[in-house]
Amino acid sequence: MKMKKIIAPTMAQAIEKVKQELGNDAVIFHTKKVTSGRFFNLFKKVNIEVLAASDPEPHSPINKSEQVAEKESKGFITNHGATVNEQGLPFRRSDHKVDRLFTAPGLIESLQDKLLDQGMRRDDTDPLMQLLIKKWYQSDEQMNRRELMELLKAQLVQKLDPRRFQIGGLSEHFIMLVGPTGVGKTTTMAKLASRAVLDEGKKIAFITADTYRIAAIDQLRMYADILGAPLEVAYTQQDFQRLIRQFSEYDHVFIDTAGRNFQNSSYISELRQYVGDGLSIGLYLVVSATTKVEDMNAVITQFQSMNVTNLILSKLDETTTLGSLVSVLLQQPKMNVAYITNGQDVPDDLHFPNVRELINLMLGD
Repeated sequence: MKMKKIIAPTMAQAIEKVKQELGNDAVIFHTKKVTSGRFFNLFKKVNIEVLAASDPEPHSPINKSEQVAEKESKGFITNHGATVNEQGLPFRRSDHKVDRLFTAPGLIESLQDKLLDQGMRRDDTDPLMQLLIKKWYQSDEQMNRRELMELLKAQLVQKLDPRRFQIGGLSEHFIMLVGPTGVGKTTTMAKLASRAVLDEGKKIAFITADTYRIAAIDQLRMYADILGAPLEVAYTQQDFQRLIRQFSEYDHVFIDTAGRNFQNSSYISELRQYVGDGLSIGLYLVVSATTKVEDMNAVITQFQSMNVTNLILSKLDETTTLGSLVSVLLQQPKMNVAYITNGQDVPDDLHFPNVRELINLMLGD
């Protein structure tokens, strides 16, 4: 980001100067009136001060040593020994991992790099950076790294909305977990059921409609035996309706479904048949934290036709980057987060979500 502070007698002149120096695509972050004077400010003059920025121009094909030599020949060297550009900002080499002079603009750029490295989309990070620049400028350029980081965290928490992370446990009689293959639906269901039995003393039962994988039935039967809960398999829609009536007196009935290709619309149609006929079923979409932003958005879009609004975020222990999750949650404001899972242990690796902990974990704090 190329940023410049411009002072002119009028706003029109300031804007014209911005266009000349930063181009027509420049963005103005903040404006204010400033006074200047001589002889103990007896003769004051009011000017307009503008903080503007534009995207950097594409790098020329010359190598790094040539770039550094060119800058040094122009005398753009700070007293810290760091190379800076004409605006006094850290010189951006093609490898953005190199050390930079930690002025506030450089810090803000490094914070954006951190979010991008975590997998957040640039479209989601740009508004956050614009706000940081504005707040830094409004503080008379006095904000330090810690203050900028705390402001970034606060903005992410506000945009994600903590109320979406306060579902407060299972309240439904019938609970169905849906989602693509490989996200851990069966293990997650076992964790939910174990908590209901061991912590709350609930009477539960299992129904599985996953007849595609015999191993999945055997896995769920093992958990059912440990919890002393009945397990029945629904091979047809008629079986499912019969079992719903059979387990009507239980506190919770957990319904497992087959993981299939989420891009196959017939899979969604099959699932929709189970939740029809006015049956009130709590639907929870399980998505893996290891999934790309585009695929996660596509999964959510497919299942929104079933009015799914609750997410279970699985496999947080299998990734070191959480930016994809954060970007998806920013882009899907109607989706709530009911639980997160971070391991295979039943029922220990199941937790209520905390938006602040999620942001701290993403930012390495």
